[in-house]
Amino acid sequence: MRIVVTNDDGIESLGLRVLASSMIPLGDVYVVAPKTPQSAGSHATTLHKPLRIEEYLLNIGEKYSVRVSGTPADCVLLAKDEIVEDGIDIVVSGMNSGPNLGYDVIYSGTVAGAREGAINEILSFAFSVDSIQNPDFTYAGEFATAFIRSVLDKKLKGRIYFNVNFPNLPKSDIKGYKFVRQGRREYINRIFKGSDPFERTYYWIGGKLKEDYEEDTDAGAVRDGYVSITPMTLDFTDYNLLRHLSDIKIDL
Repeated sequence: MRIVVTNDDGIESLGLRVLASSMIPLGDVYVVAPKTPQSAGSHATTLHKPLRIEEYLLNIGEKYSVRVSGTPADCVLLAKDEIVEDGIDIVVSGMNSGPNLGYDVIYSGTVAGAREGAINEILSFAFSVDSIQNPDFTYAGEFATAFIRSVLDKKLKGRIYFNVNFPNLPKSDIKGYKFVRQGRREYINRIFKGSDPFERTYYWIGGKLKEDYEEDTDAGAVRDGYVSITPMTLDFTDYNLLRHLSDIKIDL
């Protein structure tokens, strides 16, 4: 079993080290991760400048580890086409510091790493913990190993990837896990406007999260103390709307 581990927090992040370590019992681990943080970089791919690869030993029992001057999507693409011989069996992305829930999966570099794996018909997983400041990765690493083993037993085929989010709680306080749909995740006051020391105006994107009371969603499960597991698709087509558009006439 050849496993590629990537992330968007950068190769020096604790979450990456925990996730990569948890994959060691499953097979040969290849860590191919960004040299610098790439959070909210979505599925960006580097086309207009060269990529650099440097060996960067983590010394956790990995088969090979490198850092890349690019994005998570770059890392997976390079791993498949250049770094890992004889093919990749699994792509695992994370552990992210901070959740990737609802609409945030569109912006997430962590989820993009798994998505790039799925595009290449590699079974893929994205893992995130619901805390940016003090994430506890202990249970997440244990769960990731067990969950991947369970999925492998199903012998799933196709362009499949999973988005998994953990509440930032000790194992004893986590209520279990739920297979749920992607929910919403929206922000208010998204732009902060300020002035730098030279009195030039700048804008900082951020915002405060709106309350989300949806049930049976990824955000709802994590809010209630469960691990959320969402199977994802590469097809963004709105099939309901597509059917209704069939009788529209466009007059030119």
